[in-house]
Amino acid sequence: MRHIAIIRDGLSDYCVLKYFVSAIFEQHYSVKLTEDNFFDLEQVNISNAVAKYVSNSDKDKNYSLYSANADTLKAQIKTILFTALKKFEREKNISFCNKDILIIYADAEKILKYKHNYFNEWAYILNGILSLSVEEFYDWMVKQGYNYEYLPLILPLILFPSSEILVASCMYDFTRENFRELRAKPDLKLKVYETDKIPVAIETEKIYKVLSTFITPEAINDVYREIPEARKFIQILSYC
Repeated sequence: MRHIAIIRDGLSDYCVLKYFVSAIFEQHYSVKLTEDNFFDLEQVNISNAVAKYVSNSDKDKNYSLYSANADTLKAQIKTILFTALKKFEREKNISFCNKDILIIYADAEKILKYKHNYFNEWAYILNGILSLSVEEFYDWMVKQGYNYEYLPLILPLILFPSSEILVASCMYDFTRENFRELRAKPDLKLKVYETDKIPVAIETEKIYKVLSTFITPEAINDVYREIPEARKFIQILSYC
């Protein structure tokens, strides 16, 4: 069985990513993933590390793969990835293999305003640092004696400003109302879930109703068109 482990910020992010990955698999492989396919790496996240990098880089106006801020973030990400592997092995009592997927996700907590702004240095650098961290992590694991058959496909993903933007991109009024200009909280959450209190959205099952309505196999093209930071993620998952 293929395992899909998820490093995330909050529980709502885990829910969004589950529906998103499931929709891609159903669209491209006619496979319906179940709860057994997913593993929630709760309490393992990169949100604080990313937030600190963003704050320091904005202050210094230094957005670089090789700045001191970036080096600190990369080191933290690599440690978190190793922790995630060990947590998976310990709690599932099995090891990852190259058929498994490890998603490393964080909210950017920054507003793009317009989707083409993703390609500006201040925005694009976040996914660039995550990608480089993954490659450096693989290199470190090779030096520890691992070969590729015992390592998962690690997919980094950062959304601007939060995972709700992915859901919003599937809604009919996304472009008309320019959801890209909305703050993650409360504005974007209110638009998507009609509440900015995620525990309430989960308790009332509103979040599941919204996700099942909008994050569908047919909506993947909408996400691809509107969310450039998710395109590489979609391309890879639709191929593997």
